[in-house]
Amino acid sequence: MHIFKSKSCCQKWQDTLVAQWDKPPAKSLGHINSMSREPSPLENDDMAMDLDDYQPPPELEESAHGQHNYVENEENIPASHPCGRYVLEYTRPAGQWIRREKTSFESLLEYQSKHGIERWEPFANKEEWELAAWLMKHVGQKSTDEYLKLPIVRNAGNLSFHNNYTFLQKVDALPTGPDWECEIVHVDGDRVGEDGKMMSEDLELWMRNPVECIHELMGNPAFRELMAYVPERAYTDEACTERIYDEMWTGDWWWNTQDKLPEGATIAPIILSSDKTQLSQFRGDKKAWPLYLTIGNIGKETRRQPSAHATILVGYLPASKLECFLESTRSLAGYRLFHYCMSHILEPLIDAGRSGVEIVCADGYVRRVHPILAAYVADYPEQCLIACCMENRCPRCLVQPKDRGSPVESLLRNMDDTLRTLQEHRRGQEPPKFEKEGLRAIYRPFWHNLPHCNIFTCFTPDLLHQIHKGVFKDHFVKWCSSIMGEQEIDARFKAMADHPGLRHFKKGISFVSQWTGREHKEMEKVMMGVLVGGVNSRVLTVGRALLDFIFYAQYQFHTTQTLAALQSSLDTFHAHKDVFIELECREDFNIPKLHSMIHYVEAIRALGSADGCVSSKQ
Repeated sequence: MHIFKSKSCCQKWQDTLVAQWDKPPAKSLGHINSMSREPSPLENDDMAMDLDDYQPPPELEESAHGQHNYVENEENIPASHPCGRYVLEYTRPAGQWIRREKTSFESLLEYQSKHGIERWEPFANKEEWELAAWLMKHVGQKSTDEYLKLPIVRNAGNLSFHNNYTFLQKVDALPTGPDWECEIVHVDGDRVGEDGKMMSEDLELWMRNPVECIHELMGNPAFRELMAYVPERAYTDEACTERIYDEMWTGDWWWNTQDKLPEGATIAPIILSSDKTQLSQFRGDKKAWPLYLTIGNIGKETRRQPSAHATILVGYLPASKLECFLESTRSLAGYRLFHYCMSHILEPLIDAGRSGVEIVCADGYVRRVHPILAAYVADYPEQCLIACCMENRCPRCLVQPKDRGSPVESLLRNMDDTLRTLQEHRRGQEPPKFEKEGLRAIYRPFWHNLPHCNIFTCFTPDLLHQIHKGVFKDHFVKWCSSIMGEQEIDARFKAMADHPGLRHFKKGISFVSQWTGREHKEMEKVMMGVLVGGVNSRVLTVGRALLDFIFYAQYQFHTTQTLAALQSSLDTFHAHKDVFIELECREDFNIPKLHSMIHYVEAIRALGSADGCVSSKQ
């Protein structure tokens, strides 16, 4: 307290701290960022008294201040650290530019100046443009029409549009991105109609050229300072012993794929995401199946911001019931239809990925870019659909269904072997691998000719569905409720003391009908406090290991140490999970979402931290 009471001492103390933090490292292999330690979020000496037989994962080093940083969710995890960031650049020429050229935005500005077109066209001035932007972002069409028809707006506003129709005409006159195309997909079914003929359907496939979408993303000057064109390996120490994994260009996939391309080539790592969506909540069964595209060259923090427009809608897949097929063949027909439509949408990527295409990048330089599929964000059923396997199998590896609950590392699926097995099955040879690997009779997967792509390693960790909603809420919480009883669980959640940053579940958790990702995370923050004293120490060990894994998996910045801690948490979970079988909560652990956790470390090493490839719902 003396420091704060004495101005001179306080100033000296502050100057000392500033000098310590501002002091740069002696030497660096590249640019330096700041970094902070990210320990286990559940380190707590008080709780250790109830976990006598818990074997914790390897602890990370103490921070500079000797304090623990508690991290409950990815929003609170610092993206930077106070130690050095030493960058080892790619050894061969990569990302080289060919010539200087104007971007499409610069060309548009030059055209407007040359022809005397105002910068804010088709709007009258900057103020009208800002009003239009506000209306589009915050106001619906009906309310926009009512607002523009108000006498005070018409008389005093002096706008060039006076109702919603003329306003949308102005919006439609703005420069647009790649054009949309609609292709009619004719599907012949195997079901006989009332007229005695075989039934068929004509479906609409809406799509954009993905290469043109990549042109737009890479040439957007808004991303000028946020783009990367070359892979790198980042380290926390000058000796290059502690790897850093955060952005996609720090992962192994980009570095290894660059080795396969000619010198000077630039990679555009494509990140696709799709999710069949229910459009109507109260009536009808209308569905949409959008397909989105972004690229790993753009920083992950920007990619995750909807307002940054770093993700482009490239297609709408048909979401038909396919009633022209019999019920016994309808599912397989839907799977084949998905791959057929995806093949059409992604066809331009084949030649572009092999030979490259010249693109004017955001910095005004032309580079030969190879767009290559690197990651696919989808939930578990869609991952199995993409991998052409049954939903009781892993879309990444060849683990048998009965072994999914064990920490066994199985062989990864191989594209060449899978395609060969599918073709043998198509010819009626009945290969043993078809049944053994749980394949579906999809003979032309959309990824079969995509260059430099291994679709099975493209699947990214799905934090929301696999971890928060799956393993934690649907399984672990259910197991603990069967041990303690729902009423006891609710009573303990109600009894938890209020604390800043923690949610107080006043009515417990059993009465919540619709859970969101945020609510799952809020439960995870207090779950150990709820369980202590209500379950034995072995259950607490499993709970702490699981929560450690969940919080480690959410880190925006991983190192070799944090990945070791992530793996150790998983090993501890598997070593003690049989307690739930002994307590008759489970008969086995053959759970697909539980098995998916074994691939997290591998995926992070390849593509960077898990927050770089998440859907907007997460």
